[in-house]
Amino acid sequence: MKPHLFNNDQSANRYTTPAGCLLPGIHSTVSALDSVQIMESMMPLRGRIPSVLFAALVLALTRLQFTGAVDVLFWSQANCRGASVGCTALAEGVCCGLAAASWRTSMQIRNSDSCKSTRIYTGGFCASEWGRFNNNFCVSGARFTGGKWFNICRRRQLLADVAEHEPQACLDGSTSCTKLMDPNAVLYNSGEGIWVLIKDNILGLYEQLMNLPDSQKVAWLTAQGATYKSGTDKEMIVVAN
Repeated sequence: MKPHLFNNDQSANRYTTPAGCLLPGIHSTVSALDSVQIMESMMPLRGRIPSVLFAALVLALTRLQFTGAVDVLFWSQANCRGASVGCTALAEGVCCGLAAASWRTSMQIRNSDSCKSTRIYTGGFCASEWGRFNNNFCVSGARFTGGKWFNICRRRQLLADVAEHEPQACLDGSTSCTKLMDPNAVLYNSGEGIWVLIKDNILGLYEQLMNLPDSQKVAWLTAQGATYKSGTDKEMIVVAN
């Protein structure tokens, strides 16, 4: 299935990003442009130091530029409505997933940007890639079970020929990557706002929530210590149905 994009932001949901794009909203003592310039100035050193050491130096510098994490949420209803379970603050290259039998009908990605490409999966955890998109989005139309993201900006070009020295870094999205994060968040869209519950080993609590009638869900979430945010996610972009 080839997704059809619906988006009023022409910069969002691109499959590729031009080399050298910068992360918005990231603050560090070294600017993104300075980091790129520093890394480019290191290129003549490649013939004088081992490639593994060069890779480590590049990674150290790029981490000043490329920081942050992504939220991956699996929703019970189409268009990212109802209740969801997923991972907040998911690190790069790590799969947030559900078992094949626990698939959800839609997925939402939050806290992303044009330099982060999120791959979404079916078939249990991150088994079979269904599609990939940039920025924040909501996608419906399949039995979704997994998601993980990768940075697709300047760092990937600089590390392309040394990535083999870091097989566990999951920089290339290899299927041999087995890093996995268990869901740690439950969200409920009441129609007026979003209730958020963050806890370890939360799948059991999610099942309890799903077994309750809608009239009891808010009271149950309040008792569990969930927080409330008024309004819905106005930045969410529906990219496929």
